[in-house]
Amino acid sequence: MNKLWCFFCGLLFCSNTLLAQIEYEYEHKFILKKDEVGLVLINHKEVTKKPTAENPNNEYLLKLRWTLFTNNMLTLLVNYRGYPTQYVLEKKYPLESIVIPLLPDGDNKMIARTYARIVFNDFDQRNKEAILDIFIEDNQQRIEVEFKPKKKP
Repeated sequence: MNKLWCFFCGLLFCSNTLLAQIEYEYEHKFILKKDEVGLVLINHKEVTKKPTAENPNNEYLLKLRWTLFTNNMLTLLVNYRGYPTQYVLEKKYPLESIVIPLLPDGDNKMIARTYARIVFNDFDQRNKEAILDIFIEDNQQRIEVEFKPKKKP
């Protein structure tokens, strides 16, 4: 009976851990037309370098735009800190999202991760607009984030 009770408690703990939702510090929905740029301004609270004329507030810029939607696949161009990348997203798991590390991991990688997850939510055929959700995880409050353009009503 004791082994059965331990097994039941372990199963309950594992199911709660696996089914728990992640709480993101920042969330935003971009509704973008073709080649329209969505911007995420990321300001580091822990300043590690001197401000420059081009970047007086130590902000890093995450730019994203889409260029092609065909066969239910979206071609997304992402530029973070001057490094351009291209992704092809679909609306099925695991191809619907990408993860971009925003800061190096801290000492404890489980709680000190700071990253952005970009999710391809939907495509509006009538208006030719892609709907992208951005979720930013920052458990230790290491950054401040501002989104442009703001949410549409």
